[in-house]
Amino acid sequence: MKLLILTIITLIPMITKAEWAVDFSRRNKEIRKKEYNEPQSTDKKEGFFDFIVNSTEPISEVVVLNTETGFVPSTIRAREGKSYRIHIVNVNQKDKNVSFVLDAFSEHHATYFGKIKTFVINPQKEGVYTFQSPETSAQGRLVVYPANNNTNLEMRAPASE
Repeated sequence: MKLLILTIITLIPMITKAEWAVDFSRRNKEIRKKEYNEPQSTDKKEGFFDFIVNSTEPISEVVVLNTETGFVPSTIRAREGKSYRIHIVNVNQKDKNVSFVLDAFSEHHATYFGKIKTFVINPQKEGVYTFQSPETSAQGRLVVYPANNNTNLEMRAPASE
């Protein structure tokens, strides 16, 4: 009991002498204007989300259907360095809850019947990558071509032209 009383007597002067100061300098309009007008540093590395937001090219969209007979389309063609928004739609009535796995891009998703699962990839290295559904043994390929390839590849023409 004596220890408790001694502790209270010691803490009361410390609490009453404590100064609470609130800094309202960020609320000043002139200071905020100066902060926004300062030049941005150019040595900052561009992150993934910065690339998506500041990209000059639109993101290409790809739809892949997971059907009872496999993926439609089973082969996706992509260019190195471009962004792609992939939409996976499970239309498999036999297996209503299956997975979509694209290991090379660390994309692992559960797909439910009639639902759309969307993610963005940005291939940086050419090659052939596989995607699969382990439950149904369905497989597909993602073929990434070099960005500066001048050969005439059989690429699907845009629908708007």
